[in-house]
Amino acid sequence: MRTLLLSVVFAAGCATASGPATHYSGEPFELAARPSRISGQVCGMDLDVDVTRSGDGVALSGFLDGKFPVHLSAHPVGRGVAIDGALGTTAGQSAVELRVAADELDGRVGYRSFALRANGDTLAGTMQIPDAIERPEVTLEGRAQLAALPMEAQAALLPALLTCNVQTQGKWGRSELVVRVGGPAGALPHQSSALYSHE
Repeated sequence: MRTLLLSVVFAAGCATASGPATHYSGEPFELAARPSRISGQVCGMDLDVDVTRSGDGVALSGFLDGKFPVHLSAHPVGRGVAIDGALGTTAGQSAVELRVAADELDGRVGYRSFALRANGDTLAGTMQIPDAIERPEVTLEGRAQLAALPMEAQAALLPALLTCNVQTQGKWGRSELVVRVGGPAGALPHQSSALYSHE
């Protein structure tokens, strides 16, 4: 079983100029991170981004599912990390503006706005989502594992992870969003993301 932050895989023939991969997993994702590239699956989407470092920040560029362009930047701010940019090209739906610390997560990914606070080893709260009168509950388990991730891994993971599908309940309701950083990898069917459902 792979454990987040502890599984560094040295595969035969895998030693490239960019070095061996460090693997991160959770629900629903699995990533392989090298110094200049991060790839894997998040919410049923294939993620493949190049990592460029500049000063104390990083820039990520690539694609989700070979279809949605990824342009993200991350840098330290206050007690945490600021992650900004876009997943895709559609105005509004693609924007990413997140502020992440060990005890809170605020901001938005596309049309979803988040306000999460520490509760034990989780970040919990609600998200505002179009056409939902009541804000769906959000639980991000493994906040200590999330805080321990390198900044580039946080930037590659979080925006995509927060797009995981929620189900319609009645006319104006949505199911809760529960995701986890750390532990065994989970998976979802292809297109299990708000990038496909446009919400």
